[in-house]
Amino acid sequence: MRSSALLIAVALWTAPAGAQTSPAPGAASGPGWLSRTVAQPPAGPPVADDARPEPIVVESLDRPVPDTVGLADPAAAGLPGAMWSASEAQTLARQLSAIGAPRLQPTQELWQAMLVATADAPQGSGGESFFLARIDALMGAGAFDPARRLMERAGYDRPGIFRRWFDLALLTGQEEAACARMRAAPRITPTYPARIFCLARSGDWPAAAVTLETARALAVVTPAETDRLARFLDAYAEGVALPPPDRPTPLDYMLYEAMGEPLRSAALPLPFAHADLRHHIGWKARIGAAERLARAGGIDPDRLWEVYGEHDPAASGQPWDRVAGAQALSRAIAAGDTDAIADRLPPVWADMRAAGLASVLARNVAPDLDPAALDGPAADIARRIRRLAERDPPRPDPTGDAGLDAAIAAGLDGQAATGRGAELLADGRTGEALLFAIELLDLGAQGNLDALRDGLATLVAAGQDGVARRAATAIALTGKAP
Repeated sequence: MRSSALLIAVALWTAPAGAQTSPAPGAASGPGWLSRTVAQPPAGPPVADDARPEPIVVESLDRPVPDTVGLADPAAAGLPGAMWSASEAQTLARQLSAIGAPRLQPTQELWQAMLVATADAPQGSGGESFFLARIDALMGAGAFDPARRLMERAGYDRPGIFRRWFDLALLTGQEEAACARMRAAPRITPTYPARIFCLARSGDWPAAAVTLETARALAVVTPAETDRLARFLDAYAEGVALPPPDRPTPLDYMLYEAMGEPLRSAALPLPFAHADLRHHIGWKARIGAAERLARAGGIDPDRLWEVYGEHDPAASGQPWDRVAGAQALSRAIAAGDTDAIADRLPPVWADMRAAGLASVLARNVAPDLDPAALDGPAADIARRIRRLAERDPPRPDPTGDAGLDAAIAAGLDGQAATGRGAELLADGRTGEALLFAIELLDLGAQGNLDALRDGLATLVAAGQDGVARRAATAIALTGKAP
């Protein structure tokens, strides 16, 4: 780079160089895969970079407090509006991080309803930290749609929220929108890697190169970041492939893809699966991503069916046999061909159940199955599928496994072996108790019968009888987390 060109960099987006050394308040927390997108102003008295006036930022007096922002009335899900208020924000954040994406569809739905509810804030959150924990939990489970809508409602221009929205935009193919919003938001001070990426995406490659040279001279980017950004900016660079980062971020993912050295999203945290749903990605990768996300409740089941139906499978083995079976079953249902349904349903059920997608199958086909019109194994499977999809099922029938049946019965009768859930509920920590129950049911879905019993009992004690019956039904009918 020519040294005279360095003068150009100071005018880019008007952020002071010293602002690049540390993440923004609230942005330092959260999963390690989040990009370092925004920076905080340096400590100490402000020092002007030039004589131009600072941009005027106007903030409404009725600006929402993020912790209380939600998308739905909690009462619609049978939840109290004060479910978080008696708990400590840090305790709840640790619980959410430990749970990850719940295994069972009924608890996935309860968990999402809790996270998007308009509810009182917990103690010690400071107005935003619990909101960020909720967003991190949703994004970590691949539930991008509710996370995006929550951030829209709270406002993108807070650094911690913008950092998450920026990464969501990158992983869903909205890079231009992300960069445009970054440039237009006066509260957002981009870090050098984000600034360089956005300059290049806008077509201003010379300014991006100058900014990288400035960052390198100021030692505000690491050597690894410098190598990635330099390779990204030089389309004709030669040399050995760069080693992948130990914990790649969405920005890293985009850089490696642009360099022609794409990272495998299947080996990365679940949010990266959204990058493989973009339409230029190969069909097999799209199928794998859609299955991962549907299994975790991150996308609607019909989205998986849409991906399944994009082409005709041209090979055998998985996932092709699963896709071909789903397509054939859909055609048989559409045609009302009961003989074809009876023929296709058993292998499709077996394949989807083995892949942990039994509940996804149930939500897609249950309304169109009539067990009375089928015979033999297909009739029994149709009854299972219809039961899995019920919103308010009765208690599950005995499975023939004495231990499993006893755990389910005791749990639905409210007979917990330990009093932890009851203690939390007695203290008014309803949200904490429900998260505890979800954790237990994850263990129960893996065969821990004590955890299954106590998780069901805690749900019942919290007034979530319907969720408890649905969770018990899912485990009883599939033998594993569907």
